[in-house]
Amino acid sequence: MAFGSRFAPTRCLLLLLSGLLFVLICGVDHAQGASVYKSPNLDDARFWRRNAENYLKQVLAYDENRRMIPSAAKNIIIFVGDGMGIASLSTGRIYKGQRAGRSGEEEQLSFDGFPNTGFSKTYNTDRQVPDSAGTATAMFSGIKTKYGVLGVDYTITETNLEAAKVSSFIGWAQAEGKRTGIVTTTRVTHATPAACYAHTINRNYECDAKVPVNMKTRIKDIARQMMEDAPGKDLNVVLGGGRNQFGASMPDHLKPEYKFQGAMEKTCIRTDGRNLVQEWKRRWNGTNAAYAWKTSDLRDVDLDKVEHLLGLFNDDHLSYETVRDRTPNGEPSLSEMTEAAIRVLQRSDSAGFALMVEGGRIDHAHHQNHAHLALAEVVELDKAVETALNMVDLDETLILVTADHSHAMTFNGYPDRGNDILGYGNRPNATPYETITYANGPGFLQHRWNSSSLLTEESTDWATWLKLDQLNRSEVTYRHLSAFPLPDETHGGEDVAVFASGPGANLVRGTFEQNYIAYVMSYAGCIGPAKRLNIACDDAFRSAPTKASGARRPTISIVLVIGLLLAIGRLVGRM
Repeated sequence: MAFGSRFAPTRCLLLLLSGLLFVLICGVDHAQGASVYKSPNLDDARFWRRNAENYLKQVLAYDENRRMIPSAAKNIIIFVGDGMGIASLSTGRIYKGQRAGRSGEEEQLSFDGFPNTGFSKTYNTDRQVPDSAGTATAMFSGIKTKYGVLGVDYTITETNLEAAKVSSFIGWAQAEGKRTGIVTTTRVTHATPAACYAHTINRNYECDAKVPVNMKTRIKDIARQMMEDAPGKDLNVVLGGGRNQFGASMPDHLKPEYKFQGAMEKTCIRTDGRNLVQEWKRRWNGTNAAYAWKTSDLRDVDLDKVEHLLGLFNDDHLSYETVRDRTPNGEPSLSEMTEAAIRVLQRSDSAGFALMVEGGRIDHAHHQNHAHLALAEVVELDKAVETALNMVDLDETLILVTADHSHAMTFNGYPDRGNDILGYGNRPNATPYETITYANGPGFLQHRWNSSSLLTEESTDWATWLKLDQLNRSEVTYRHLSAFPLPDETHGGEDVAVFASGPGANLVRGTFEQNYIAYVMSYAGCIGPAKRLNIACDDAFRSAPTKASGARRPTISIVLVIGLLLAIGRLVGRM
């Protein structure tokens, strides 16, 4: 027997044991063909609170070294462009300029000039590329969490909902006596606005019909949470879409003309027979409250006096800005809703306000590769920010503009300066292609000779492509080309920008975890967990603004006194 063959069984046993050890150490799941990742962090609420507070302390230490005087914001407005990544900002800026007859590249968005900017890392605790529920929970509560959950930390299960709940900046503001509101172009029960007030294991539980039968006694749908539980029931302003979720649908002849495809267009219709809007009206009966379901209703409200305003302007999401019904019987724009909200919230006799404004249909347009619709939504969000800037005092209002995540959209090619941003990004002597393209999505099939309304990821027919001049690119339903067929385009995982102006804007600096944004609002607004770190939140500090503004004068005075004494000493010595 050869030496090698004598030890073959031993060698095989050693190899087998090594393989098992590798599996145990690395967590390789051979059935799935991928490694089971375990986070190096605990990823619970305590970990993320500590993480955000530590970064805040680093920034504060830097400011302390520069002897910056602490400040506090009476009001907070956070604008969220859902899906508004860097490519959306750049192309949206150009689109804005080109709609005004300029080349576009030199254009400015209303928040481009904000004094402070930073970058936010958007991943969920279990996903490299996140969804809006997990990211909104991070931004508003200071706790990073899992994909698809709202207002809870990553430990959430079907049986521990109460233990996993985390509070949001809306709740923090209400605890300090501030007025609060949310404005969105999506359903008000959709992921981003819902993260302001709801707690659920699944973002899709927008109405009772979506909650599994065996969980209905343990989990309230999101619409009910808004109407029945704090902080949702105490909101002063709620403006957006989603009448279906509240059991208050309108007749078919009043519904919008345009229908768009995609998972984001799927609504949720109540089956329990309840009309939560009527219940809301009865609850506030005898108080100064108003409900609006069309633009003329909103314009008829005495916004300077009303205490509670609910506006639901569509059964589903609001219509895209490009196709919105602009008549009095139609839907208000995001900027008009923003103006209405600020007028309701901004009262001279109040402790201030906190407001979340979402341009949510940027995201939906990208999901369907409708680049032209997405850029128009970016421009409308920009207009809403400009509206706010013209209405508030930046000496007492912190304004943040950011995104929850990016999208798989690219801004590419070598188009000439001033070229139509929705046009071609041609290289010389190359087949025409678009400046804006997508990595994936339903645009793939619209550019195929054999395009079909039935889209499957298993398609194996990679035949010829339509040329761009064979497509009607002016159609509102036109989709830009995507490289891989999916029914809905995916989000992108890169960092997103954060713009800040007003008291506390100096805290937005560097690249940070997304949950830090909640701590910026907490510290600057004297609300929530970081309030204790801001001496400007102390009543004594607030009541003595002149002392605060002259915080460095005692040090200067001591130096002058010492210098004067030394001079006198020299004079005495010479005598």
